[in-house]
Amino acid sequence: MIDYAAMERRLNAADEPCFRPDPFPHYVWEGILPAEALRAAAQAFPDTSAMTAKPGIPRWHSQDRGLAGPALRELCEALLGDDLAAFLGKVTGVEGLRTEPDGDWGSYRLAGHGAVHHAHVGSNRHPETGRLRRYSLFTYLSEGWRPEDGGWLELGEPVRGRSPVRILPSFGRSVLIETTARSLHGVSAVHAPAPVTRRTVTVHFWTDPAEDGAA
Repeated sequence: MIDYAAMERRLNAADEPCFRPDPFPHYVWEGILPAEALRAAAQAFPDTSAMTAKPGIPRWHSQDRGLAGPALRELCEALLGDDLAAFLGKVTGVEGLRTEPDGDWGSYRLAGHGAVHHAHVGSNRHPETGRLRRYSLFTYLSEGWRPEDGGWLELGEPVRGRSPVRILPSFGRSVLIETTARSLHGVSAVHAPAPVTRRTVTVHFWTDPAEDGAA
């Protein structure tokens, strides 16, 4: 399902580099998953009543792939595959990068009008296994998403008048961000009119505890 050739081409493209170092390492890919698969997955989210709600905010998430329809489960399984972890390990230079399909693998998320996720740095050390979360991959499934719909992924914080790096959650876009103690990120307010929702699949990539103190 994943177009590794397209990922390679974007890495080596001269016009718009996939890798961006500021404010911390991240990568932006377009069209590396079949559009028809993404459309089907977007329609296979469970009802929000079956997902975990954020109190007072129109945001829902779930790690339970059993609740998802077949197309969404298939997309999650593709993103959790060993081939992608190995590919991203080579891209980032992080040895031993892997997912946790049976643990804290990530989630699928919905966000409606008015939802916001303020800038934060997620815990990147698993409290039970001690493994380090090194990268997270966000894949966006909302077709026809416009700049005025908001919900921008924001990286970093304003510094001396500079705004955070902003990335629109365009349909078919996948964004890989480093998740370390400096990786401040959030999502701006969603302005898309109901019932349109911002749909995302997030997958985390881990390594075993690092002797060099990576965090």
